[in-house]
Amino acid sequence: MAPGLRHISRVLALSVFVVAGLACPRNTEDALMLHLYHSLHPEIQQAAKGTDLSPEYIAALISIESSPPGNRDSERFEPNVYRKLLALKKDGAKWGGLDRKAVSKYSDAQLKQLATSYGLVQIMGYHCIALGCEVEELRGDYQLQWAAAYMQFHYAKQARLKDWNACFRIHNTGRPNGRPHRSDYVERGLIRMQYYRDWMQKNGSVL
Repeated sequence: MAPGLRHISRVLALSVFVVAGLACPRNTEDALMLHLYHSLHPEIQQAAKGTDLSPEYIAALISIESSPPGNRDSERFEPNVYRKLLALKKDGAKWGGLDRKAVSKYSDAQLKQLATSYGLVQIMGYHCIALGCEVEELRGDYQLQWAAAYMQFHYAKQARLKDWNACFRIHNTGRPNGRPHRSDYVERGLIRMQYYRDWMQKNGSVL
C-alpha cells in the first residue's frame, strides 16, 4: 500500500474508533475531511478571511494536492517546468508570465526549486517571483496565506462567482477549461467541499 493510502487508512481507523456509536462520517472521503477540519481548520479559516475563497474550497484543495492529505511538507519536482525555466533563461522566450530578466539571476539549482511545488496546496516555486515571497515561505508557517494570495491573483473572479469547477481547473492546469491529469480531480474536489461544509456547520462535532 502506498504511504499516502496507509496514512489515510490510519486516519480513518482512528475516526471510526473515536465516533463509534455516534454520527460516523458517511464514507472515507467524509472521514478525511473531518480529519482535516480538526487538524487545520483555524489555519484554513484565517487564510480564507478577507478573500473571495471559501474555507471548504481550500480544504478540498488540501485533500487533493498534499500527499498524504494534510502534509505541510509536501513537495513535487516538475521536470518539464524545470526544462522550460532553463530554456527561458537561455533563449529568452517568454513562458508562464515570466521573461528572461525574471529568471536570469537564478542558478540551475535555484531553478530546480522554482520548478517544485510546495505545501498543503502545492504552489509552484516560480510563482514566488510574482508574489514577492521566497520559496521557503511556500512551505513555512504562513504557507496557506501565500497560497491564498496566489489564488486571489489568478482566479479571484471565478471564486467571487463561486465557480469552483473553474477554480479547481485553474489551480491544477492554469486554465478555467483545462483538463487535470486526474480525471476525477474536479468531481472529487466538489464532493469534498460539501463534506467539509457539513462539518463546518457542525463545528466538527460527531454528536
